[in-house]
This record gives sequence, structure tokens and C-alpha cells, in this order.
Amino acid sequence: MANDLIALERSFDPLMAKFAQVMTHMAPARLVRSIMVSCERNPVLLTVNRQSLYNAAMSAACLELECDGVTGQSFVIPFKDKAQLVIGYKGFVTLGARSGLTITGEVVRDGDAFDFDEGEGWIRHKKQLGKPGRRIIATWAKAAALDRPAVIKVLDIDDIMAVKAKSPAGAKRDSPWNDPAIGFPAMAEKTAKRRLARSLPLNILQTAARLDEAFEEQGRTGHINARQEVILDPANGTQPAAAELLEHQVPELELGPSAPAATDMLNAYDAALAAAAAKGTAELERAWKKTPHAYRVTLKAALDRRHKPAARKADDNA
Repeated sequence: MANDLIALERSFDPLMAKFAQVMTHMAPARLVRSIMVSCERNPVLLTVNRQSLYNAAMSAACLELECDGVTGQSFVIPFKDKAQLVIGYKGFVTLGARSGLTITGEVVRDGDAFDFDEGEGWIRHKKQLGKPGRRIIATWAKAAALDRPAVIKVLDIDDIMAVKAKSPAGAKRDSPWNDPAIGFPAMAEKTAKRRLARSLPLNILQTAARLDEAFEEQGRTGHINARQEVILDPANGTQPAAAELLEHQVPELELGPSAPAATDMLNAYDAALAAAAAKGTAELERAWKKTPHAYRVTLKAALDRRHKPAARKADDNA
């Protein structure tokens, strides 16, 4: 498996510049490392359609959420023969914070003091302590901001069970949905936070919520492209109509290691840095400043390992 992981990691090299174009909170290398951790934890991901894995990585890049399965922000899971990015409840909290929103939520158990008004945007929830194992009767989520009224969403147990029934993972024994102590409360809370996004100002939360909703409630796989559009795979294996293909056609660089444009540009900037290094450190610094930020992330290692030593050698020989 080690050789497969190494080959997979290298196949992401042409995509690094593409990731860098949409990422500001996290380095592309860190994203790819989280993908590798996911594949190590679940080797089935090494056997899925490779393009779907690149698409899942692009989705995580657009949302800038780690998907190693450790932080709980997002997860890459195998579904049939594809890889699918699934947003965790911590991922919705993270995306909300980046939008200036504090997102909270909790499950409500039988015996808790609970009252709310969705129209006025308030919730009063006081847990009853010391009585574990009480039945979950509802879940809620709230988005609060300093400059606008709070927005809340409340789902009762019937709403939650309806979502579980539609989830592809709901019937699996090892699904979080079927862990009554930890998994089910977390999935219920995440469902409320996902539904909350419908009532919030348009931002990346809606994109994440739509992708997650399509999978969890409709069984549809999909991904987010570089323009932050949710692209769902055809239902029931049918081919998309020509109009749909044209509607979602992206004239930019396609994902995948076969895309020559990114590699050609990287090679061109790398060659320019090498030529500058041959003239000394000052010239290399000028060339580096002219290199677009989207390519600097990938070329940083080459700058430190090859070009800077070459530039110092040129200075010594001058």
C-alpha cells in the first residue's frame, strides 16, 4: 500500500496550483496530506474512480476543510466506486466562523427544559443532568452575529429519522447514525446545522450544505468545482443531457494529472527561476516576486532545495 500512496500523492502535483487559486486559509500541501491520511485510514479509497478522488479533493480545497477524519471538519468516504466528500458538523461551525457567524447546536432530550421561536430567533434550552440515556426528541442549531438578528432551526425527532432513512449510510451497522451514544446525536446536530444554512445570507455555507444534503438526503454524489458550483453526478447512472453538460462546462483547467496546462506553467516558472538563479541571489529574488502566488506554493520546495543554492553559488563565482 505504501507504493500506492506514494504514487497517488505524486499524482496530485499538477493540481497544486489549482488548489492554491481557491485556498487562503490552508496550504495545498496540507490538504493533500489530509487526503493521504484518509486513504491510509481507509484503503478502499485507493480503488475508487481516481477522478472522483480528485473531485473530492477540489471540493475540500474550495471549502478549505481538512478531510483526514481526525479534526471532524470533513471526511472523504468511498461510496460505490467513487470518493465523496462529506461535511462534518465541525466543518459547518468552521465555515460559519469564517463568515462572521457563531454557529451552535445541540440535541434535546426528554426531560430537558426547552422552548423556542423560529420566527423571532430565540431558543432556551436547559439540559437535565444526571440522567443518561434519555430519548432524543429534537435538535436545534443557531447562527448568531453581532450585526444581525440570530437565525435558528429546530427539527423534531421525526424530521431527524426521515433524514436518517434517506441517508445511504443509515442502514449500515457501522454508520454513525447507528451509534446511539455518540454518532446519532452528532448526525442529528449536523442535520440541523445543514438545514440552518438555507436561512442564512448567501455564502460558502450554502455550497457546503447543498453538497452534503445531496448525499445525505438524496443519495447523490457530487463535487464542488473551482468556481464553487455544486456539480451533482447523474442520478441512476444515466448520462447528462447535452444542455446540462454545456451548463456546467468549465473552460478552466480540468482536474486530474492528465491536465497539461498546469504542468506546463509550473515548468515554465521553474525554468525562469533556474535561469534567474544562474545570475545570482538578487536576480532570483526578482524572479520569485514575479511568480504568481498560485504557483509559489508548489515551487517553494524547488526554490529552497535547488534555486537558492544555485544562486549562492553564482554569487560566489561572480
